Amino acid sequence: MALQQTASFFDKYTSYCLIAILALALGLRLYHLDAHGIWFDEKSTMVVSQGIVLDGGNQKEVFGKGKLVYTNQEFWHEKKLPDYYEAMTRSDIGNSSFYYLLLHPWLNIVGISDFSARLLSVLFSVLTVFLLFIFTKHFFKSNGLALTAATLAAIEPFFIAYSQQARNYSLTFFLTLFASYCLLRALEADEKKESALKWYIWYGISALLGLYSHFLVASVLLAHGVYVLFFVRKFKSWVAFGVAGIFAVSGLAWWLIYGGGQYTLFSLNHQSKVYLECALNRPYNNPYGIILPATFGNVFQKSLPIFSDMWIFTNGLVDKLEGKKNIVLAFIIGLLFILSYRFSQRKHPKSNWFIIASVISLGLSSFLFKDKTLGFWVLSSGVFITYLTTEILVGKSAVYSKKHLWFLLIIGIVPTAFLIFNAVRSGHTYGLTQRYSGFSFPYVIILASIALGRLREAKNSLKLGIMILLGIQLFFVIQTLQIIYADRSPKYNYRTEPRQPNPHYAAAQKAQKLYQKGDTLLLPAPLAKFDNPMDRTYLPYSVVDAQYFNLYLPKDGIFVQKLDTVNVDKIRLKKADGTVIELTDLKGKRY
Repeated sequence: MALQQTASFFDKYTSYCLIAILALALGLRLYHLDAHGIWFDEKSTMVVSQGIVLDGGNQKEVFGKGKLVYTNQEFWHEKKLPDYYEAMTRSDIGNSSFYYLLLHPWLNIVGISDFSARLLSVLFSVLTVFLLFIFTKHFFKSNGLALTAATLAAIEPFFIAYSQQARNYSLTFFLTLFASYCLLRALEADEKKESALKWYIWYGISALLGLYSHFLVASVLLAHGVYVLFFVRKFKSWVAFGVAGIFAVSGLAWWLIYGGGQYTLFSLNHQSKVYLECALNRPYNNPYGIILPATFGNVFQKSLPIFSDMWIFTNGLVDKLEGKKNIVLAFIIGLLFILSYRFSQRKHPKSNWFIIASVISLGLSSFLFKDKTLGFWVLSSGVFITYLTTEILVGKSAVYSKKHLWFLLIIGIVPTAFLIFNAVRSGHTYGLTQRYSGFSFPYVIILASIALGRLREAKNSLKLGIMILLGIQLFFVIQTLQIIYADRSPKYNYRTEPRQPNPHYAAAQKAQKLYQKGDTLLLPAPLAKFDNPMDRTYLPYSVVDAQYFNLYLPKDGIFVQKLDTVNVDKIRLKKADGTVIELTDLKGKRY
């Protein structure tokens, strides 16, 4: 009766609940959006979106022939299509072309700032939450389940962290989820003997745009292929899926051969050699972070948190919990939970003994877990919830379509398995990172929502205890969000010391207030260092500080600037009377 009343409530107030969830998602993503300065990848994004090669590769009219003095109008010299191709090829290995295609007019409309550049990612992240609701409601026929999935996506730290970056990730998560939706709608129409053409067309388009947003979307298309191979039996569907896939891959091939990705494979090969050299000779002392040789142990340690963080019930626990014996004990307690559940479901007379043993084990374990007691307890509940999900996948219950459940599992696993394969093939662990397998999160979130529903329906004395432990995990998730907002997460912010507000933006704002005719802005130009042949330009010094600074100057004004190859950490304003005003000191702030 209670479950029927709950379902009736969700059916009646679905729209209001969804609006509240989307408002929550938007608020969590807007909070502290521009509190910390942009880092290197985001700077590259903003420069490339304007058709500019990092370090001036296609700005010879500005910096060529040893020219040190120029104006911002010269800097903003009109760019043509080949400039945009060159910018993407040389500054982002030809990746993310569709993202740049969207970001360029977006910044023209809303203006260039850290907030506006990141806001596009926020919007696609919120759209992903909405699309996840639509996806879940359609294929799993439950408003309550769809709202639960949307809620988990709204508070998921991974989605929030990457929605606050001016990068392509939020866009790719949206596009890959939309491609999955279109594929399943097409296969559904085929089964009902209805016209599926429009859905295959949309699938091909979204798959192509996904590949144009990030090359690793190929791992999602691979997962789609695995699903079609094992769960689709109609030859017509195979042909249609193949044609749509060929369309997407052909579009990518055109880009790599004739568009802005001509040197992508060269750059990827060069990077792989550099990362392998780092892994073998300087794994902890290189500019790219910790890169280890791809031994079994190293690959396992790097992969485990990727999988565990996708499962919101164990999100962040691998990073917090230490001690193999403690982890084994937590899994044993989780096994006791499972046995208690199994025996109580069968109304076995010994079920109470397992429940008592579980409670006693929780109490005794607190002496062994020391200051991490709650974390290990939550891990035990995570083991139990994982079992519930497995039971749903392999059980005989017909509540949800088994094919759709396996679709979720396949896409939950394949992208990370693809990364593991590449790590083993290349010999280093650089690519084993959460953001490269983030495509899996929406599908695992649906599985998590189904597991929560099964727990709510369970008739077991431990149910309340498990829910309390999951409530503690929610507290841990909130802690993770606080660390992200404080810019102290090595996993999501890539640092433990928070960034200050963008110094280039602050200097540009000061310059606009203080600059007068006859003044000269002095921009630092340190010696250039290139670790990739594609980055090398005709200049002996770096002009990236000048590029970042000019992003925030109005294009219609005239600001005379001079490259300063001596004071390479300061942005200064030299007044007409010779007075020099320091606008900012960049030392330690080039993130």
